Amino acid sequence: MQRAVIAAPLAILLIASGCKAATPLPESAACDGIPQIAMQGRVTDAANILSGTEEGRLSNLLAEYEQRTTHQMVIATTPSLHGARVGNFGTCLGNRWRVGSEDKDDGILILIAPNERQMRIATGLGMEKVLTDDKALGVVQQMMPYFKSLDYAAGLSHGIELIAAETGEVK
Repeated sequence: MQRAVIAAPLAILLIASGCKAATPLPESAACDGIPQIAMQGRVTDAANILSGTEEGRLSNLLAEYEQRTTHQMVIATTPSLHGARVGNFGTCLGNRWRVGSEDKDDGILILIAPNERQMRIATGLGMEKVLTDDKALGVVQQMMPYFKSLDYAAGLSHGIELIAAETGEVK
């Protein structure tokens, strides 16, 4: 009888702590309804708003940024948010794609949903102190004039430069 009393708390501890690495954590309910979009590299243009040349140029800028700072930044476009809030969509994609280094949680995802005329800059927890919500909003506001004229590549290039200035150029 005493063994059963001791075994139950031990089993609970093993389940609570030991299984985390063995089984992936379930997605939060906030990700319900958000489609699985396969990451295509540093730029995933599911909305087809960029030419191949523009995608390549942006991908090179993002690679240079990552080399200089060790922070990973990616771009995603989607033809639809599927009724989800743009912030939830961006956070879910960033988590699914594991943007940023695992130990620093320092990823940045720029999400554009052109058909809904919405965008968001989502950051990992390790980047939130450097690229605060207010600073990210300021970057978005400076990108908007480019997007209004449908020059998405120029707006994204400008956004990358602004984010790089905020998040530092040092490894």
